[in-house]
Parts: sequence; C-alpha cells; structure tokens
Amino acid sequence: MVRYKAKQFMGILADAEKVEEFDVIMFFRITEKDGKKIIVSLLDGTEIEVVVE
Repeated sequence: MVRYKAKQFMGILADAEKVEEFDVIMFFRITEKDGKKIIVSLLDGTEIEVVVE
C-alpha cells in the first residue's frame, strides 16, 4: 500500500505546476500539529505524519 501511494503521489507531482508564491492560508488548512507530530492532509484524504524531534 505504501508503494502504491508513493507511486500515486509521484504521478501527481509530475503534473504539478511550479508554485510562484507561498500561500500561508493554504499551508495552515492542510497542516496540523499534534504534540510532536505534524500531519499533512492531501487532497485525496491521505494524511502524512512526521514526528518532530
């Protein structure tokens, strides 16, 4: 499942356009901090968790 999601994500990135300007509002809509974890929610509902040390 992880490989499938990674391949799917790479396909999305291949078609992505360059970001010209950082959108702070969008950043805070898709990220959440829970204790020592940062959670990023993608458009397809996938959530990526990163532990901050």
